[in-house]
Amino acid sequence: MARLLLDENFPRGAVPGLAAAGHDVLTVADTAPSINDLGVLALARSEGRCLLTFDADFGDLIFQRGELPPPMILFFRLHPVVVADLLALALAALQLPPEGHFVVVTRDGMRRRPFSAGASGGAR
Repeated sequence: MARLLLDENFPRGAVPGLAAAGHDVLTVADTAPSINDLGVLALARSEGRCLLTFDADFGDLIFQRGELPPPMILFFRLHPVVVADLLALALAALQLPPEGHFVVVTRDGMRRRPFSAGASGGAR
């Protein structure tokens, strides 16, 4: 199963379901509360974890500023957030082989955008 890092904006109510599905779940709120987005990326990279977030800034950091990504980013665009829906969508997205991708997850589906060649999961 996947090694996950949940951003501070990711509902904690999803943690038990992700863990019950066999995923190794770490949260920013428990590990490094209040770190900035670059710190979150660095933590995800150093731990080899896929980042789950509601923060669109990670796409800008990767694709506009050239920051090195973690193995995968799942960016959720769900409003309103219903934890049961979020959990179902997260588990479905984690079934795909999206490593090396920025995945936008909505109730209508998923869009995958590959990180640039050689950028995935590297360390600075």
